[in-house]
Amino acid sequence: MKSSLALKMFFYFIIVIVLSSSIIGVTLYFQSSKELDRQTEKLLTQIVDNAMHHTDLYLKNYERVTLSALSSSTVKEFLDVNDKSFYTMFTLPNQIKEKVMQPSFINNPEISLMYFVGYNGTSVVDVNAANLSVNGSVIAESLDELKEMTKDDGSLTIMDWSFTNGNLALARKISGRQTSKVFKGILGIELKIEELNTLWKGINLGDNGYFYIVNDRGRIVYHPIASKIGKQLEGKLFKQLKENSNRFFVSEDEIERMNFNRRSAYSGWTLVASMPVSELRQPVLNIRQTTIITCAVALCLAFLLAYRFGKTLIRPIQRLELGMRQTEKGNWTQVPMTGDKDEIDRLIRSYNVMVARLSDLVDQVYAAELKNQEHQLKRQAAEFQALQLQINPHFLYNTLETVICYAVVQDSDEIKDIVRSLSYMLRYSIRTDLEEITVANELKHILHFMTIMNHRFERHFEIQVDIPPEYLLKTMVRLSLQPLVENAFKHAFPDGIEEQHYIRIGMKVEDNDLLVMITDNGIGVSVDRQKELNELLLSGAIVQRAANAGGPDGGIGLLNVHNRIRMVFGDQYGVSIEGKVGQGTTITLRMPDKRPLDFATRTPSHPGSLKEVRSLQNALEIRG
Repeated sequence: MKSSLALKMFFYFIIVIVLSSSIIGVTLYFQSSKELDRQTEKLLTQIVDNAMHHTDLYLKNYERVTLSALSSSTVKEFLDVNDKSFYTMFTLPNQIKEKVMQPSFINNPEISLMYFVGYNGTSVVDVNAANLSVNGSVIAESLDELKEMTKDDGSLTIMDWSFTNGNLALARKISGRQTSKVFKGILGIELKIEELNTLWKGINLGDNGYFYIVNDRGRIVYHPIASKIGKQLEGKLFKQLKENSNRFFVSEDEIERMNFNRRSAYSGWTLVASMPVSELRQPVLNIRQTTIITCAVALCLAFLLAYRFGKTLIRPIQRLELGMRQTEKGNWTQVPMTGDKDEIDRLIRSYNVMVARLSDLVDQVYAAELKNQEHQLKRQAAEFQALQLQINPHFLYNTLETVICYAVVQDSDEIKDIVRSLSYMLRYSIRTDLEEITVANELKHILHFMTIMNHRFERHFEIQVDIPPEYLLKTMVRLSLQPLVENAFKHAFPDGIEEQHYIRIGMKVEDNDLLVMITDNGIGVSVDRQKELNELLLSGAIVQRAANAGGPDGGIGLLNVHNRIRMVFGDQYGVSIEGKVGQGTTITLRMPDKRPLDFATRTPSHPGSLKEVRSLQNALEIRG
C-alpha cells in the first residue's frame, strides 16, 4: 500500500494540534482548579476567623454585663447574709431584681434569664419573657453542679446545658469584691440562641453550608438544626475535629462535606464551617466543562484549517510527481507553474530546467558514445604500457644476478657479497604486499645492510643484538630498523668508527607493548634538542633538516619510521628519543606486542622459518 504525503501531513498536523491543545487545556484546567481551591480555602478561613472574632466579641459583651452586676452593693449584701428573715428572702431579692436584673434586661433584651445563687442557700431568679417560668429552688438545687462546671478563676464559663430550652447559658463564680478570690455564689445568664443566627446572617456559605459550635467536650452548643443543640457530636466527627485543628478535612454524613474549624482561646468553643464538597467543586467542574467545550471547538476549527492548508501544499506536489512519472517513462514533461511565486513554484521551475538540461544531455550522450569508444581503446593501451613497466624491477633483479655470476667467474667475493646483499635489500624494500614482518626478517635485512657497510668502512663492525630468541617471531613494521641504524652511523659517529664504538639492538615487552631500542655510544644529544625532537614526533610535524653535531637529527628516515608505525598501529605508538651529550643516544620504537608466530607451523621456505632463525642467531650472535 502506497503511503500518501497528504495523509501523513494531515496526521502530523492532528498530532501537533491535539498535543498542543491538550497540554494547554490540561495545564489551564489544573492551574485554574488549584488557584480556585486555594482562593476558596483562603476565603473560608477568613470567614471562619471573622465569625469567631465576632462571636468572641459578642460573648465578651455579656461578660461586661456580669461585671456590672457584681458592682451592686445589694448583690454583695445578698451574698453575705446568713439568716432566712423576711428581708433576706423577699425584700433583698426584689431589690436585686429591680436594681440589677431589670436594667440588664432593658439594656440587653436578648437576655431571657438571669439568676444569682449564693453558697448560703439563697437564690434570685428573673426572666425577660412572659412565657418563661423558672423555679428558684431548681437553680438552688443545681448549686453543686454549677460550682463544678464554672471556672475557678472566676471567668465566664459557657455551660453545656441551660435551665430553659434553646438558650445559651453563661455562668461565673462571684465574690463580695471583684478582686477577691473567695467566691460566695454563682451568677448566670441565658441568651436566646437565635442571636447567633443574627450575628452570622451576612455570611454566605452556599445553599447547604452552615456554621455550628462545639465545646471542648464535644457537645453541640449551636447548630442551625435546633434538634441537635445540646447533643453530643458524633464520635468520628469529633475525633476528626481534634486531629485537624485549624485545617481542612472531609467528613462523610449523608453527603461529603468540607469542614474547617477554629478554636477560640477565649470561650473554648470550636467554630466549624461546613459546606458540601459538590458545591465547593462546582466552579472547578464548570471550568472543566468550559475547557472541554472550548478545546473541542478549537480542534474542529484546527482540523478544518489543517485540511485546507495540507491540500494547498499537496496539490502542486502531486502535479510535480505526475510530471516525474512521465519523465521516468522517457517523456520529458514540463510541469505548469502555480503562479504563487513561493517555494513550490521555485521547485517546479528548477525541475523544468532540470528536465530541459537532461533532454539536451541525452542528445549529447548519444553523440559522445563513439568518442568514448575511441578513448577506451587509448586507455587499454595505457594499461598495457603500465604492465610493461612492472617488468623493470624483475629486469633489475636479473641484472644483479648476472653481475653476481660475473663476480663468481672473476673470483671477486667482495663484489659478489655486495651485489647479493644489495639485491636482497632491494627485493625486501620494494615489497608492497606486506607491511608487518617478523623481527627475524628485519634483523636479516640489517645483516645484508651491514655486509655493504663493512665493505664501505673497509673494516668489520658488528651490530650487538640483545634479543631473546623467543622474540624473533614477533611482528613489527617492515623497514623500521635499518633506517635507524643507518641514522646512527651518520650522526652518532661524525668523526668515524672507533674500536670502542657500538650499536646495540635490544627488545623487551612492557605493558603489552613491544619496545625495540637502538642504542649507540656516540656524541649523544642535548636536553633541549631531545625535548624538541620528542615534541615534534608527538605532534607529527617533523620535517627533514640538515644534520649537525648535536646527535641524531630525526631526518627523513626517522620521520618515515615514526609515521609508518602510527599508520599501522595507531597514534599511541611510534618513535621516541633519549640521550645525553657525550654518552650516546637511544631511539625507542613502541609497537603492540602481538602473539609470536608458531615455530611448528612455519616451513623452511617461508620467511622467518626455524632454519632461518637459527642461522640468523649464528650470524648475528644473538644473546638471549
